[in-house]
Amino acid sequence: MASTELRRLWKLHRIDSAIQVLRNRAAHLDVGKSIAKEVEDLTAKIAAHPGKILQTEQRDLELQQQGLDAKLEKIDKELYGGKVVNPREVDAYQKEILILKKQREGIDERLLGIWDQLPALTGELEKLQKMLDEKKVELQLKQRESMNARSNIEAEFKGLTAQRPEVAKDQNPALLVKYEAIRKNHHGIGMAEVVKKKQCGACGTLLPERTLQACLDDKTVTCETCHRILYYTEGVI
Repeated sequence: MASTELRRLWKLHRIDSAIQVLRNRAAHLDVGKSIAKEVEDLTAKIAAHPGKILQTEQRDLELQQQGLDAKLEKIDKELYGGKVVNPREVDAYQKEILILKKQREGIDERLLGIWDQLPALTGELEKLQKMLDEKKVELQLKQRESMNARSNIEAEFKGLTAQRPEVAKDQNPALLVKYEAIRKNHHGIGMAEVVKKKQCGACGTLLPERTLQACLDDKTVTCETCHRILYYTEGVI
């Protein structure tokens, strides 16, 4: 059976150990980075897909069509609405109409070519888009799950850090100083159980008989390998 001082220190260690576990969990929380990368890759693949490029070109050409039609309609109203009577102005308008119509024909011709090519590319593009949509949903769920997990970790962390000062007050001052120094140099963990009545539970080292006997004599001893304070009870197997 461990001494009263070591039992008190073990209680503090369990809080510190739990805090360290929470920190590790927070540091390695899966926020969906791999899924976000898949979303990024699919987005880039879709943007570079010939079908997507043609769709973008189609939209641009259709906007140009609308612009040309609006110009032609405006000129038509001015030319035949009685506002323009000067022969030179009429001639200029007619020339502009020819230019606009030629541009319109070029756009129409290109659109026909796009409409011929798109059907063969649309199927694959739709599959990629569906995959992207599914991945986006998956990413949202993962991020929501991550946020919930972080909230739980923060709540547990807050509870443990609130307990620690009270438990630390009960410690032997000299032993607490030693424990804190060890903990500082060993990733926040200053104690280790003696497991199977012969091993350090932190590093797995087989403990020498003299160390085990010192534990049985309720002395404060450390593992010769990882230097953590050893905690031994008859109940530990």
